[in-house]
Amino acid sequence: MRNGTKLLKILILKVAILMLIVHCGSDIYAQNYEWEIDKIRRRELEKKAESDSLMLHLKNNWQISMSYGQWFFENSAKSEEKSLLEFPINMGVWNFSLARYLSEYASVKVDFGILIKKIEPPRPSVISILGGADVSLEGGGIFLMPTGVGMDYFLIKQRFRPYAGFQFGVVPANYTYVEASGNLANGINKNEIKIKSIAPFAELSTGFIYRLGKNVQIGLDFDYLQSKEFSENIGGYKAYSGFKTSFLFSVVF
Repeated sequence: MRNGTKLLKILILKVAILMLIVHCGSDIYAQNYEWEIDKIRRRELEKKAESDSLMLHLKNNWQISMSYGQWFFENSAKSEEKSLLEFPINMGVWNFSLARYLSEYASVKVDFGILIKKIEPPRPSVISILGGADVSLEGGGIFLMPTGVGMDYFLIKQRFRPYAGFQFGVVPANYTYVEASGNLANGINKNEIKIKSIAPFAELSTGFIYRLGKNVQIGLDFDYLQSKEFSENIGGYKAYSGFKTSFLFSVVF
């Protein structure tokens, strides 16, 4: 009888110890599980904080942008009148703009571009000139500076932001043609023609901007522009109408 009682006590003690171990293990597991949950939540919060730091909080901020690309005259801009010096259908274009964000989605801007193209004649031989040979040279340049004001609307509030916009402005144009002919004995005659004109234009644009950091952005821009006709033929073109594609870099402050 005593042995049976002793065995029962030992069994009860083992069960109690086992239950204590299970209970403590459950508490430790639950605590570890909560710690893992906390780690996951902290990582999510850190990612969100990092994402928020690159999110757009642009209202009332300013933006300076610079871009470079290619301008292409459309066929309808070509003048039917023959020009003394014909310029190519495409040329490089620099653009600079200053924008003010009215909200997270809309901005107004002042924009101006610079297009310069020179056609330089081949240099004649110095020996032939000194020998009295006749010289006939022609060259020139074209300078365009489209300047306007407009508005851009961004479709989403993310690091990657597609947008659409419009702009109205004027494009001053300067065209110079220089011709020289003659020889050293009889003299060299120089003829220079300068033409200036200005035309209003309207522009539609689209593209995207990608934010690299809190203040730095890059993007691509695609524009279609139509202007009224110049008062005179400018390098073989009667209007500043065509397409432009450019890569841009901007800073927000």
